[in-house]
This record gives sequence, C-alpha cells and structure tokens, in this order.
Amino acid sequence: GGRHRIPGFAIGGLAGGESKDDFWRVVDMCCRSLPDDRPRYLMGVGYPLDLVVCTALGVDMYDCVYPTRTARFGVALVPGEAPGTLRLKSQACGSQKIPIMEGCGCQACKGGYTRARLHSMLKNGTALAAQLVTQHNIAYMMDLTRTMRG
Repeated sequence: GGRHRIPGFAIGGLAGGESKDDFWRVVDMCCRSLPDDRPRYLMGVGYPLDLVVCTALGVDMYDCVYPTRTARFGVALVPGEAPGTLRLKSQACGSQKIPIMEGCGCQACKGGYTRARLHSMLKNGTALAAQLVTQHNIAYMMDLTRTMRG
C-alpha cells in the first residue's frame, strides 16, 4: 500500500500531562506498529530519561527545547541520579574550581570555564554563560545518544 512510500514517521501529541508509564506505553505501541526500516521521530521529547527509554522502545530522532531552556536558567545536564542536573547558580557551585563535567569536550568544559566562573557569570547576567551552558547541554545530549546507539 501507500504506507511503504512514506520516508519516516512522526509520533506526536504526547509529552503533556500523562504519566510516564502511560507515555512510554503509547510510544511502545506506536513503535511496534511502525516498520523498522524507516526513522521514527518523537516530537517535543527531550528529557534524558525519556531519550534512553524511548530509544530502547525504537525511537530514532527527537527534538526538544529542554537542553537550551534549562541552560538559560543556569542548569547544566550531568550524569548521575535523577534529575541529572547541576544548578550552577547554587551557592555550592560558587567555589568549585572544576568543569561542569570531567571529560566533556564542550567549549565550556574544555575551555577552562569552571563551575565557579560560570556561577559568577550567571549571577552577573553575562550572556556568554547561557551560551556556554547551552553548548554543554547539547554536547551532553549528543554524547548520550551516541552512547545508546553504540
């Protein structure tokens, strides 16, 4: 039928008020009903946990403002316990002379911007700080997806 001429599939209408369990169940149902030989794009979903689970369920692509929106608030994405975030505006970060994340290749982490320096820049409203944290968050998400696709 005509379905075989479609180059890929978008899954949308989620990421609203449903529970995580219901959300993942719907994604699983959608992925099971779509062919494996074309990309599956999940719209507007970008929390790291959702990416891990939904990739395991069969989703190939995502788009989301989460990495950039959180950066504007001075929040960096880091591995570890949920929610996997580091609040650079927090008092604790004000004295930490280490990068956001050891081993990260982003401009902030490899460029010598310590948590303390970013903390000060964010507190002073320096636009570069949000740009650096955005670059870090996008690098983190890219590394996460590369690791999953291994």
